[in-house]
Amino acid sequence: MSKFKSIQEKIKGISRSRGIKKILFICLGNLCRSPMAECLLRTRLESKGKRDIQISSAGFLDQTGFCSPEEIRVVMDEAGIDVSLHRSSPVTEEKIREADLIIVMEKRQRKYLCRQFSDEAYRIFMLSQFDYQNPEERDVTDPMGQALPLYKDCFNEIKALVESLTEHILGIN
Repeated sequence: MSKFKSIQEKIKGISRSRGIKKILFICLGNLCRSPMAECLLRTRLESKGKRDIQISSAGFLDQTGFCSPEEIRVVMDEAGIDVSLHRSSPVTEEKIREADLIIVMEKRQRKYLCRQFSDEAYRIFMLSQFDYQNPEERDVTDPMGQALPLYKDCFNEIKALVESLTEHILGIN
């Protein structure tokens, strides 16, 4: 079985056992990657008439209430998506337990969560695993503190992965 089909089967299994009504994206600070993924998936699903899935994001750093950097606002504005109201929020045990799908950006993040929440490990994925062309576990690089072109590269990578994730979700929901 290909890695892509394996991911499809895992997602279908989660959908059968508990449904997919809550999706949580997690990155380091909840300032760049996870808010981009959250907003992109929400926009994409809404454009397909799918409004019954709650999408949220959180970060591993214990920081609450911070705005995304200006570069994120610029990149998202160019895509017609407003992130000005986003404020960072730390990941909590409650958020992990409530989410049907937990999607992280880095291998070490997945490994950490699977260790901390072993009963929930079957619901923890890397965003890169939803890539139709190459469903490998690979990190989505954090652009924080870099030049604007790297934020744009990160946005384009996340956008493509979210488009694939959307197809997975629409295929089972």
